[in-house]
Amino acid sequence: MHRRVARLKCAAQILVFSVTIPGAITRAQELDKAATDFHFTDVDNQVLHDSKAIDQQYLKKGMVLQDPQLQPYLDSIGKRIIGNRPTPDQVEFKFLVLRDPMVQAFALPNGSVYVTTGLLSLLQNESQLAAVLGHETAHVFERHGYLENRSVRKKVLTLNIIQIVASAAPTGANLSQSVQLFGAAVLLGASVSSGVIVASVFGYSREMEHQADSDGLIAMSNASYDPMAMAKAFELLDQDSSLEYEPIQGFYRDHPKLTERRDFALQYASTHKPNKPEGDDEKTYADNVSAAICAEIQLDLSSRRERTAVDRASRLNDLFPDNPRYKVLLADSYRALGAKTKLPSPDERTRHGEAEHRKEYFSMTPEEEQKKLLEKPEGQAALRDNETMAEQLYKSALQGSPNYADAHRGLGFLFEQEGKYGEAATEYQSYLSIVAATSMDHLRIERRLAAVQKLAGTPVPTR
Repeated sequence: MHRRVARLKCAAQILVFSVTIPGAITRAQELDKAATDFHFTDVDNQVLHDSKAIDQQYLKKGMVLQDPQLQPYLDSIGKRIIGNRPTPDQVEFKFLVLRDPMVQAFALPNGSVYVTTGLLSLLQNESQLAAVLGHETAHVFERHGYLENRSVRKKVLTLNIIQIVASAAPTGANLSQSVQLFGAAVLLGASVSSGVIVASVFGYSREMEHQADSDGLIAMSNASYDPMAMAKAFELLDQDSSLEYEPIQGFYRDHPKLTERRDFALQYASTHKPNKPEGDDEKTYADNVSAAICAEIQLDLSSRRERTAVDRASRLNDLFPDNPRYKVLLADSYRALGAKTKLPSPDERTRHGEAEHRKEYFSMTPEEEQKKLLEKPEGQAALRDNETMAEQLYKSALQGSPNYADAHRGLGFLFEQEGKYGEAATEYQSYLSIVAATSMDHLRIERRLAAVQKLAGTPVPTR
């Protein structure tokens, strides 16, 4: 550990984890003093203005997920993490969910704390979410957004990082809008104010991030959450990132830092176990954030992240095996996998394999990728296995809920994909008989029904 004080503060509580040099003012102490003595300047007022503008854009673009069960749940955790600490000037704490597959959370200097659907879908319980909110609210309490913006380091890094972000969302005929769903929140925020977004998403200085982890550990402990959950969250972040290529990787996917942060959290947690820790039940957590997980699965399927979609949908289906919606989401995910295996092969996990995946991600359409995979026996076997699994799941959903329209529609898509046009027509007809004629998908399925009836040699009824 560097020669500095790693201070964990909450009200009057200060814990020292390293020895300081007598008479020296450490960088951590300087940050504490800067936050305490903070006064707004014209530069800071511009940052505040930009933060509010980013909030407005997220709402305007429909990126904020608003759910009557998820929102009060998130608010309640945020309120517990804040506790009775006085709110800093020009701060209004708000806890919001962004529709974005990128595993990320960040706080704007004005107190808006954002968690993506990607991160909510990865975390396993409330304690882990509390750890994230503890870290992010610490950045607000410590005025890190403003202080970082004043620093030379921020000005030097901003241009380079924004160039990286821009290159991660290329455009082209092959890409449509699919890959641009990933990291959309970062790109939109950067288009409003790159200066505010850069450090928020990609990390502050080493000392500031350490301070945020420290304060977050104290805050979650004081709220009766087990600080061990922060260490576990870092493990999940590290493990999950190997499923498939990610166009943008922010602070929460920084692997070197993850190991260091995990070790620090373990050190603290080993001596700070709450008497009655709360928030460890995975099923309760998944139920409360299910809207985010379901939204995330759809986003993953729309951004060519089928393996992640299978992983997220499998979790919901395992926790709630009688819910037809989760069965259908899992079936949709297996159907979308096509000739792709559920997990990356050993070759795909190599540096060369990752580079090839990245190249194909940007240069191939989904159809071209599937065609290439089907050239190999492994791809053909994967397609058979995935289609079989999808069919079993659709039929299982219908066995418990015969009139669940989405299961009929999914089976129709699957049978059409397999060339079973008569069976596809039957499922499409079942779907249309259940849903209202005014439903958004009614006309599309009518057209598909007519197409498969023609392919099957079945007379198409006139309207």
